[in-house]
Amino acid sequence: MENSIIHRTDALILSLFLFIAMLLMVQLGRIAEKTGKQEESEPKGISFLLTAIFGLSAFILAFTFGMSAARYFNVRDLIIEEANNIGTAALRSNLYSDSVKDAFQADFVRYIDARLFFYDHIANEDLVNKAKTAAEKARTELWLRASRESKKPNMFIPSNNMIPALNDMFDIATTIEMTLYARVPDLVIYMLLILGLVTSFIGGYTSKGMRKKDWIIIIAFALFSSMVTYITLDLGRPMRGIIKANVGKQAIIDISKSLR
Repeated sequence: MENSIIHRTDALILSLFLFIAMLLMVQLGRIAEKTGKQEESEPKGISFLLTAIFGLSAFILAFTFGMSAARYFNVRDLIIEEANNIGTAALRSNLYSDSVKDAFQADFVRYIDARLFFYDHIANEDLVNKAKTAAEKARTELWLRASRESKKPNMFIPSNNMIPALNDMFDIATTIEMTLYARVPDLVIYMLLILGLVTSFIGGYTSKGMRKKDWIIIIAFALFSSMVTYITLDLGRPMRGIIKANVGKQAIIDISKSLR
């Protein structure tokens, strides 16, 4: 799937760009206010429009944060579900003879290693493809082994338990991959950044007689806006940024240790 500039760029870089750009836009607003024609009174309705613009900016930020948070919790819950499905399928290998059980568990270890490699390198497309190829090989071995065992006599009960568990394990992996692709739309991110810049410009343009100490408030506003934007972007990238959905991943690691 094609990655846009917004998706490829680190959230910290985007937030730093927003912080610097907001300060520049405030200064540009001040320059525009000083060079513009001075009016004796503010036209009616302008205050209402200014309030509406600031309110719209806050709304878009809250809307984007909500989308990112929902995406984070969704991915986290799916990875926890994947860990449960892998654990269930691995336990059901105990229904087979020792030699078959050992072969199953070796395949499970390879599959888990590939899935963990996938999560560790989610931002690198080449390594992600390598992990998916390794997982596909292990998945094929697991399925072929379960299919062969199902054709043997007196293997109905083990096969009837293992095959549905493998199906669930494979299906949840596909669901997670598709969920990771279904990111917050770039247009929403662009709108968030543009509104931040527009708000800063208007703030500078409408601030007459600004004193030097007022820059402390301006810098604080730009800083906190950038920090909230960073958290919003980071939540929307649950396996890439600082805020990672590692609860389920740790459960998968624990399963891998128990099988070795």
